[in-house]
Amino acid sequence: MGLKFFTYLFAFLLLSTGSFAQELAIPRFVSFRHEDINLRTGPGSRYPIKFVYRIKNYPVEIIDEYELWRQIREIDGTIGWVHRRMLSGVRFILVTEEAALYKKENEKSPIIAHVQKNVLGKVKECPKQSNLCLVEFTFQDDTYKGWMNRNSFYGVYPHEVIQ
Repeated sequence: MGLKFFTYLFAFLLLSTGSFAQELAIPRFVSFRHEDINLRTGPGSRYPIKFVYRIKNYPVEIIDEYELWRQIREIDGTIGWVHRRMLSGVRFILVTEEAALYKKENEKSPIIAHVQKNVLGKVKECPKQSNLCLVEFTFQDDTYKGWMNRNSFYGVYPHEVIQ
């Protein structure tokens, strides 16, 4: 075995330990990947289950990390731990008050729909220096895509840019 082999082996081991891995910001929003999610009191399966969520795509905020576990906070302030494989980076929102869905990135443009409180939607875009985000809602077999005021939902930070 030559020096080249050991160089590759060293590089592989170094990269696999995460030394050069890009770290994601904390806090950050994510969503539930599955419908049954156990919220635990600590970062491990040995900790008691505090609550079971039964809703896919529900937006939560990661506020801490420990190995494969993520400490999350939900809209009502509930905090607990979930395994990272239960979470998705796909961004969803939860409407917090009845809100208009506009055709264009302008609150004077035509209203496509009025969206009720507690409806889940998918974030498509949140431009820089805009109070509106492009979001998508699916009701039965119909999809509605339009612009909604950031103050009307949970799942995006006030000045966050999403492209």
